[in-house]
Amino acid sequence: MGLRPVASLLPHEETIPSKSEKLFQDMKKEGIQRDPLIIDYESGTVLDGMHRLSAFKKLGAEHAVCYLVDYSSKGVTLQRWVRVYEVKKPDLVPTILEELGLNQKATLGELFDLVEGRKTALGLIGAGSCFVAAEKGQQLTASFDLIRRLDKVFSALGWPVSFAAEDEIDVATQDPSHLVAITPKLNKQDVLTASRSGRLFPWKTSMHVVDPRPVAIDFPLADLMGMAPPTAELDSILKEGAPRLLPPNTTYKGRRYKERLLLLRGR
Repeated sequence: MGLRPVASLLPHEETIPSKSEKLFQDMKKEGIQRDPLIIDYESGTVLDGMHRLSAFKKLGAEHAVCYLVDYSSKGVTLQRWVRVYEVKKPDLVPTILEELGLNQKATLGELFDLVEGRKTALGLIGAGSCFVAAEKGQQLTASFDLIRRLDKVFSALGWPVSFAAEDEIDVATQDPSHLVAITPKLNKQDVLTASRSGRLFPWKTSMHVVDPRPVAIDFPLADLMGMAPPTAELDSILKEGAPRLLPPNTTYKGRRYKERLLLLRGR
């Protein structure tokens, strides 16, 4: 656990403005940084906490409490989220897919072979049918440009989007009203390249699993506003706490985590 200048931290994903604003308002009201950001100590890449970083910048914080990890280690694994769109009007789907170039039919096996081999930009699993993009997927920008366009179209239609971990795809596709978008799997170098270049992935693209994942630092925001890092204050909080380890699949703040959680303040 350590402190890093907010200006040195590099996001690799975009944020949802409304979520960033809500988090900003919550942090301003509560006056605390609730959870540490998870950071690759070498590059400064934010692996988890893009919206917190956005809120920190708006708050004018100089430092953030970070859990520093070695991204190259096997202790940090990279998985992906898949988007699950709820289709309200199935008759509109063929037209949408045609306009987006996502109307090339495939079997489920072909879809995964093409997506995982980056031979197509995107795969969609719907009610009894699978589709892939005609566009090749070697360039990740093509894949995620399509995701942004899907998000925009379905948002305009008022069709809700939720998310499933990649090992939950089977469950997500069982509902005939769902349209599940599968993007190529990222690797760690993709993440580092995005953070360094500033060409960010869409929000909720990557899932980083760190076991155990530290949460509940509850660090006073006021101490993070000054130019000098509040090292003594952080040391004091870490020494006074009675950390508590929670089992995998614990739900914390509305999200279920695959890994164990380490409650730093023991709450």
